[in-house]
Amino acid sequence: MAFNKDEMNAPKWMDGAFFEKVLRRSEADDSVTVAEFKTTPGSRPGDHFASIIFRAAVSFVSFGEKKEISLIVKTMPELEGIKKDVLKDGKLFETETIMYEAVLPEMHKLLRQADDDTKLGPRLLYSSQDPTWVMVFEDLSKQNYVMKDTQLNLGESKILYAKLGRWHAASMCLSEKIPEIKSLDYNLGVIMNEEVAEVWNHNINILAKMCLEWPGYEHFSERLVELRIPLLKRLKEMYTDQDNSIYNVLNHGDCHYKNFMYRILDGKTEDVMLLDFQISTWGSPALDIIYSMYNSVSIETRDNHREELIKFYYDEFVNALKMFEFHGKIPSLIDLRIEITKCGHLETFLTTMFLPLLILTPEEMMPQLAEQSDEAIQLDLSNVKEQENLAEHCFKHPRYTAVMKKYLPVFDNTGLLYL
Repeated sequence: MAFNKDEMNAPKWMDGAFFEKVLRRSEADDSVTVAEFKTTPGSRPGDHFASIIFRAAVSFVSFGEKKEISLIVKTMPELEGIKKDVLKDGKLFETETIMYEAVLPEMHKLLRQADDDTKLGPRLLYSSQDPTWVMVFEDLSKQNYVMKDTQLNLGESKILYAKLGRWHAASMCLSEKIPEIKSLDYNLGVIMNEEVAEVWNHNINILAKMCLEWPGYEHFSERLVELRIPLLKRLKEMYTDQDNSIYNVLNHGDCHYKNFMYRILDGKTEDVMLLDFQISTWGSPALDIIYSMYNSVSIETRDNHREELIKFYYDEFVNALKMFEFHGKIPSLIDLRIEITKCGHLETFLTTMFLPLLILTPEEMMPQLAEQSDEAIQLDLSNVKEQENLAEHCFKHPRYTAVMKKYLPVFDNTGLLYL
């Protein structure tokens, strides 16, 4: 959740000539001419940390016919700051380009060969590194997909896990055909950096101090402090030491509910479309399962249906492997549950890094938002100091304290506060 001012205004290079280049490729017509275009922000401020996004309405002529199209343009920030520093080497965009150009089309081919019309992600129309990393997609809003302000209920979670099961199964089938899949590594150098470690340490210290103020929870304080350094080391091992996994898949990597779009009819979600493959990684399937349980699934759904959803995902995964005529050994449900247990410390990390931002409304996190327009918002959550101030406010909110009073004993009993 980082807000850059350049999220609101398209860069100068995003002009008529740029859109002509895009459409000449997507329309397979070198004579395309753009008559008119208009760009607007493609997401709300702070919705995307690893990119800036614009929507473009373009009127053009192709093969002598007047046409209109809506495009989504994803690119890198131009303003100086932490967000630009994190993205400057282009590694995240490089990973996403591989995903859209090499991996996703092959996954869809597998599905179609099995008479399965599941769509795992949007269509990439254009990508380039000139003048900077940029990707252009079909606009899913024209297919009645929208963003969602809340995490997923049980029905929506099952739609997600049905797709994730197919995704993981397809990746196992394609891992030899597309060797790049096994080289995707979560971009740990970009994501697990010093700033993240600093925020993590600050958050743990806040929670440890709070435990001293809760009768019956005092003993958790020292345990949390002792966990600070070894837990980050354990996280790195989870994402890099694939040889210790019973089996590996290509993880989406960032299964956050804001990284999906939803087709909703009469108040009911019919489809969940996966987006944002910048940190996809080859590794244990538990990485996606645990991450999505906290960053996608609502707290009520997770607490009441966690085991049901894991079994549902597994059944979809196995059915997909059989549908694809996978010739290797099919992992057992016990294998999956062992992986989830081995990667369990990810739960400890997620509850102290992201959970407060997920269970509180923006107004509860930052009361000043209710009194400011988008243009007036100056908060940048990629700034460590601002993130720390926000964390302190969020951690002390009654809703978060109630959740952690419930989770800490569970983590203690399952070994997730020990290393």
